[in-house]
Amino acid sequence: MGHEAWGSNPGDAILNLSCVFCSVTAGVTDPGVCLAVNNEFVVFPALHQRPNNRGHMLLVPAGHFGGIADVPPEKAVPMLAALQVTTQAVKAAFGASGTTVRLNLGPPAQDIFHLHWHIVPRYVGDDFNSAKSSEVPLSERLQLTAKLGQHFARRASARVRK
Repeated sequence: MGHEAWGSNPGDAILNLSCVFCSVTAGVTDPGVCLAVNNEFVVFPALHQRPNNRGHMLLVPAGHFGGIADVPPEKAVPMLAALQVTTQAVKAAFGASGTTVRLNLGPPAQDIFHLHWHIVPRYVGDDFNSAKSSEVPLSERLQLTAKLGQHFARRASARVRK
């Protein structure tokens, strides 16, 4: 990643609309599918979902970072906080007994060169490692977003009451 991906302040990433994830986070592609986790990260359903693990989410920086090495150190704490909150929300929203969190870096592991984590709800006996994923329509992904969003809303209102 070169300096062209940085904003006017060091450590601020800008959008790269030739990147599919930047396009999604900007609302250009699949509008309404993203939820803000904090000021710097969004979450949205993966295009491909396994049948027994609906709710597979992608946690993505709102600005473009190609990989983990491109993230400035001062962004590490908000990044980990976003991952923590999102894994808890996915588990609760989809009634999962656990989650699988994956970070793929570089070829051949990484297909889209915009930093992102896969957060997959897991269940005992879910056949995760052998089940095939399939593309799900936008309407279903919007439903998954709404379901996760209800959990984030409850969590925020509970925090306000304290």
